This record gives sequence, structure tokens and C-alpha cells, in this order.
Amino acid sequence: MSSKKFRQRILAAGAVLTLALSAAGAAAEDLTILSLGGTYQENQSKYWFKPYAEATGVKVTEAAGYNFANLRVMIQSGNVEADLVDLSADSVNALSKDNLLEAIDWSAVPESCKAGIPEDMRHPYAFPTIQWAMVMAYNTKTYPQGPKSWADFWNVQAFPGKRGSIGATRPPVEQAAMALNSDPAKLYPFDIDKTFDKIAELGSNMVFSDGYAKVVQFLADGEVDMIVIPNGRMVPLVADGKPVAINWNQHLRFPNFFVIPKGAPHVESARKFLNWVCEPERLAALAKPTNYGPINTDAYKFIDKDVAPLLPGNPATAALGRVADTAWLGEHRQDIARGWARLGVR
Repeated sequence: MSSKKFRQRILAAGAVLTLALSAAGAAAEDLTILSLGGTYQENQSKYWFKPYAEATGVKVTEAAGYNFANLRVMIQSGNVEADLVDLSADSVNALSKDNLLEAIDWSAVPESCKAGIPEDMRHPYAFPTIQWAMVMAYNTKTYPQGPKSWADFWNVQAFPGKRGSIGATRPPVEQAAMALNSDPAKLYPFDIDKTFDKIAELGSNMVFSDGYAKVVQFLADGEVDMIVIPNGRMVPLVADGKPVAINWNQHLRFPNFFVIPKGAPHVESARKFLNWVCEPERLAALAKPTNYGPINTDAYKFIDKDVAPLLPGNPATAALGRVADTAWLGEHRQDIARGWARLGVR
């Protein structure tokens, strides 16, 4: 099946997805991987999927892009097409809570892989791979000394200038919470109403955009001087020599995982792939081309010293931030949406 056709099935609203290749017609070692598309998956394919197929002789089929609700329907219906799916932590939490994922056999994972994986990332139903981070970035000409905290982001007297952030899809509630309480370890739970009151304090000093590309462009063009942004979005500006920098203090990391859907046609093949891709050197290969940091800290032994400082989870900056509590955020998604509506931004 082509990736395009598979993606169309996953995205078909309300459709019960059916197998294009029956289990009987597929080889025992076949493997179908559903990931997120774009340059991220292009690099997964280049450094992980194709090398695995070449090394093992396993036929690896890739598909890209999915709607979470219909992914859930696919698993619940029992008509599972994917053996592995690349998921964010909140999606992992939701599916594992409903018993829709196969367990990870951590006892079978090679010790060379497990040693560098933090205990809190050894999920019983998901295998950790990469992480991205929400950070502060700023114009170094406007602020030669640089803001040091989210409290500084909100301090328009000491740091005059426009701020930028994405709006409705991910308003900066956690950043506002850390402006109120500077200790990331005590971030959750926070008072959502108070964070939106804090956001409102910025008034016309905050410019909201409907996409991260526009937020970054505003910083590059000098229309704003400080932004809330995923770390990877800043790397092209840094590489181009723009007068910008990342402040890693109080950053939030968001992990991604591979999961095996309950009822996947090739569970053992999926587990073999995980036990192959988990080696630190293989995980490290994705760092430079994607700007995502490996969750396995041992992978940093294989990452160039000029690349590591730009990655979330880098041992030199990891202690300055924390992993986001995506379970709490998921539970309060509607509350955050209502708070944004009350803010009345047009």
C-alpha cells in the first residue's frame, strides 16, 4: 500500500479502517511504520527505516500523517494496519489509559540501550525516542545581556519591546505560570485563570500568530524582540547568523515515543526494530538533521559538540528545564481553550 493511500485511510473521518494487506498475505517479518511526515520522517527513513530494512531483509512500509481520533478508531475496531506509530506523550497517555497499546518488553531491551534512558521515560507501553522543547528566543541586539527567565519576558520595563507567541492552539500558559512561580519543578498544577490574567497583562506588547513559522519570521524581521517557540524552529536563524539566541532556562521538554498498537499484525517484528533502533549511536544520527534531542543521554557521546547545545535534553542544559506534564495538560485542554476564548484575542 502506498503511504498516500494509507494516510487517506487514517484521515478519513468516521471511517472504520480495513487492512489493505491481510495478515495471511503478509510475511511474518513485514513491518509497517506510521510516523509524522515532513523532514522529520524523511530523516527517520534515511537513518532508521531504510538501514534497518537493508540490515535485516525486513520489508519496511512507511506511512505519514494521521488524525488521532481515527487512529483510535483503527485500533478499537481491531483492523490495525500499523505495527509501529510515532506518538507524542499526550497521545501515548490517552491510548495506554484505554488499553490500546501493546506492552514494551523492557526486559528484552539491550542494556546498551537502557543505560541512558531516564527511569521516568521507561513507559510500560511506549519506547522513548526524541524530544523537542518550548523555549524563549530573543534578539541579541535588542537585549545584549539577554532575558534570563519568563519573569523577564513579562517585564516590559526592564526589557521593552514586542513579544511573540502562537495563539489558540498552544497559548503560553505554562510560561505565564513560570512568570508567576519561577520553579519549574513546582509548575504543575497551576491556576489556569491566573495564567490567562498574566498573559492579559502584556496587552499590546504581545503579538499572537496562528503558526510558528510566522512567530519566527517576526523575530527575524525585528517586528518582535522575544518569542515563545519550539527550539528546532530557531536553528535555521542561528545557522544563518541572525542576531538571535535561545534562553534554555525554564524550558519545557516534550517527548515522543514509538508505540505498538494493540492487535498490530507484526508485534514481534516491531519489537525487534525497537531493539535495533534503540542503540545510542543510531538515535544520535537524527539529532543534527532534525534538531530534536535524543531522550537516551548516552546518544550525546555521538553528537557533535557544536550541535549538542541546540538540542533539548543536552546534559549541559537539561537541568535548566523539565519534562512537561502532558497528562495534566491533556486533562485540562478544554479549560485552557476556554481561557483563551475569555482572553478575546482577535
